[in-house]
Amino acid sequence: MAPPRDMMQHLRGRAGTRRLSVQEGGSVWSRAVQVDVVAINWAEQAILLGECKWGTGHVDRAVIRETLESKTPKVLKDLPEGGAGWKVHHAFFARTGFTDAAQAEARSAGALLVDVATLDADLRRTLVTL
Repeated sequence: MAPPRDMMQHLRGRAGTRRLSVQEGGSVWSRAVQVDVVAINWAEQAILLGECKWGTGHVDRAVIRETLESKTPKVLKDLPEGGAGWKVHHAFFARTGFTDAAQAEARSAGALLVDVATLDADLRRTLVTL
């Protein structure tokens, strides 16, 4: 799995996506919840939650739903005022891609989907401009 900071760097430079000025980033690994990528802007009350799945199968809808319906509320409750009023963004990273159902679920939630081919192409484009 790519380190969370690499994933956040990809999000910062991803053309055509919403920008999130990251003040703090990393991951959350507690007894209550595990989230691979967390990027926070305290001043804007914005948070990005991301999952990285580098297995050989396509990521299915259950992964998207678990993050949206179970993990997100657990992370938000640890924010000031239980996360009330926070803008929440989601990103999912996968080695081999996503099932059609996962893509539909992510699209309806406005989530960013990134497979390894997209990540590789974006990173190559970024390295060329450095």
